Amino acid sequence: METTTAEAARRWAATWSRAWVESDVSAIEALYRADAVFSSQPFRSRHRGRAGVRTYISAAFAEETDVRAWFGEPLVDGDRAAIE
Repeated sequence: METTTAEAARRWAATWSRAWVESDVSAIEALYRADAVFSSQPFRSRHRGRAGVRTYISAAFAEETDVRAWFGEPLVDGDRAAIE
């Protein structure tokens, strides 16, 4: 059974929500393709590949305490999704 875009987007948000609170770098890293380009903000440096995702997430988690994370319902159009 193939995963729909909406299901994949919900899984992405659920994984980020749980993993962010638990500082689970590996769970977030696993969401991305080996050739991913990751950017946390429009004007920040881009991170390339899973290693880049791991580098960014590890540094961010080292700076954070008392984390609470949540995401909005995904907006889906065909094979694309956006999540607030």
